[in-house]
Amino acid sequence: MLQLPQQPFADARPAHKGVVRPLKASDVPAVARLFLKIFRRADKPAGADLQNYLRMLLLASPSYSETAGTQVYEQQDGRIRSALLAVPMRFVANGIIVPGRLLGVFMTDAEKEAAGAAQLILALRPRRADLAFCDSASPTSSHHMLAIGSRPIALQNLEWSRSFRPIGAFAGRFDTRFLRGRAPGLPILAHPLDSLLRRLLPPGEISNHDGLRVAEIPVPTFLVHAPRLIAHYAVRPLWAEEELFWLVSLAARNTRLGTFTIRSVLDRSSAIIGCFVYYAAPGRTAHVLNILALPGREPAVLDAMFHHLDETGHLEARGRAQAALMAGLARQRWLVFRHRAFTLALTRIPEINDAIARGDIYLGGLAGEDWSRLLTDFH
Repeated sequence: MLQLPQQPFADARPAHKGVVRPLKASDVPAVARLFLKIFRRADKPAGADLQNYLRMLLLASPSYSETAGTQVYEQQDGRIRSALLAVPMRFVANGIIVPGRLLGVFMTDAEKEAAGAAQLILALRPRRADLAFCDSASPTSSHHMLAIGSRPIALQNLEWSRSFRPIGAFAGRFDTRFLRGRAPGLPILAHPLDSLLRRLLPPGEISNHDGLRVAEIPVPTFLVHAPRLIAHYAVRPLWAEEELFWLVSLAARNTRLGTFTIRSVLDRSSAIIGCFVYYAAPGRTAHVLNILALPGREPAVLDAMFHHLDETGHLEARGRAQAALMAGLARQRWLVFRHRAFTLALTRIPEINDAIARGDIYLGGLAGEDWSRLLTDFH
């Protein structure tokens, strides 16, 4: 949800000088109100739920530091009219731990001033050996971030959608977009048509490679295996146990998308070769956050995941494209891609930029913004 004012920054002429500084706990009510005004078109004080969520999201990360955290622009009169929300996340780059931060909501009250947004974006220019990234940038935000040296990760701009019951999925999207959820029974009415369509135009058999099976995985076990399953990437989130548990706990609060769920994929010897993290919503859309797999096993893990999601009654599944998944995704029928948002990374570390160029970086899902309640909640 990284969005900037449409007007060029060079045209901003502030009436009063302000200062960019780290967010303080006492700023949360003002930032929450600014969020409601900019993204929910409601100019009113924020409720306790939003304020508490922002405190947890922005100030409670185990990796929190002022330099890696949220920055605000305080006007001379002490008011906050612009803010760049950020979540600290540590990364590993070629074996070295690097401070990182997920750039999320970027907002400014353009009716009052635009200079704050300009100062915040200019403050992003890398001066330290760290990594800043965003997977929710608008076209305008992408333009300004590229201007200060960001590198695009173009493939992850795309979202894939794999249909299991396409007519029901279309009915659900129609209800959400045009009827605002007032006809939740539309997908159920489409069930007979989907059954007929599946007989006339089979979606293709989702094979079960090598006798793989999907099983529940307790969170403590996931915390152990997740770092192992991405260890082959040159640049990847550190996912230390405390930090990954904190992310999982926050993601589980986003109940509007469904039930936060983690499943493992096991081979014949019951060894975990992959995991997938998603919001389960039988009868609706499964929103997939992460697909983790040992190198070379991605197609098999994808097949096992899609088979499971189909069997559990989902209408469709959606997730972000990643280079390692493309071979497996290309084999699926009833799957399409569409632009979702721009993904960019900003660093002065040459080894990270090299890894970005060759696609050897793991971002997205729990190492991204798709789990945030700010994208779907607080209306």
